Amino acid sequence: MPAIINQKGGHILEYLLALVPALAWGNVGIAQNKAGGKPTQATIGSMTGFLIFSLIILAFNRQLLSGMAFFAGALSGFCLALANIGQFDGMNKMGVSTAVPLVAAQQLMINTLLGAFLFHNWTTTDQWLFGILAIVLVIIGSQLTNYKEDKSAGSAQKKSGMFGVVIAGIFGGMYAFIPNAYKYYWHVQGGSSFSYAMMLPQAIGGIIGAILLFAILEKKNPFKQFANIYIWRNTFVGVLWAVGNLCLLIVSTGKIGLATAFTFSQLNLVVASVEGILVIHEKKTHKETISLSFGNVFVIAGAVITALI
Repeated sequence: MPAIINQKGGHILEYLLALVPALAWGNVGIAQNKAGGKPTQATIGSMTGFLIFSLIILAFNRQLLSGMAFFAGALSGFCLALANIGQFDGMNKMGVSTAVPLVAAQQLMINTLLGAFLFHNWTTTDQWLFGILAIVLVIIGSQLTNYKEDKSAGSAQKKSGMFGVVIAGIFGGMYAFIPNAYKYYWHVQGGSSFSYAMMLPQAIGGIIGAILLFAILEKKNPFKQFANIYIWRNTFVGVLWAVGNLCLLIVSTGKIGLATAFTFSQLNLVVASVEGILVIHEKKTHKETISLSFGNVFVIAGAVITALI
């Protein structure tokens, strides 16, 4: 094991930044629960907050992307809007501590494996063996946090929420993958400058996606929603997303790589699971609480192994 530690490099600050998405995204469910509103309204609000945050970053960074880079960012942001509405719907119907681990497991599978296969984040046999072990641990952990003693309780509503969870998993994974695919295949230097410049196209794609989704799903004029208090209450949710997004982009396009960065980000399921019980007061039996605790341990173990590859 020691032989494969730090082969890719990476400063301690990058590993600390890799934990920020977990803290920011882990609190998204709590923030959205307190803000209220329908998933479609919450998505417009969160993407508005994301857009405001990206404009602030632009004021300091003063770097704009154009051409294919802008398109890649906008497409990534559009995927984020789809992921948001799916996750908000899943959390409303299944609970934060149930929906978030399921979304995290799907996103982890997509991004870690794509990063390893397409971006060659793992190049040696040892890296692949330990990487696969880490993925297995995280997936087992997410399932343990999702354990329900009474399988029939609210089963119809949970099945309905599962569709949103699947949407969130797929498109949430793609939102992180697309900027890295552009960087890798167009031979673009990563790092903070690229990450800062990517935020505005992502936010534009996100707000366009949110508006289109509202118009399609609600069959109402989405622009009138900007007079609704729920839109503005959910802008803070977007700021949390933006902070996590920025740190994930910086770290995943740097020396650490997508596989490790995204695995770290999925620790948000630990934060969401615990806060879902303590803050929102989601009910858990004794067995469910024990399962949640063991699940968190498995997830942390998987993240640590990935960080050491």
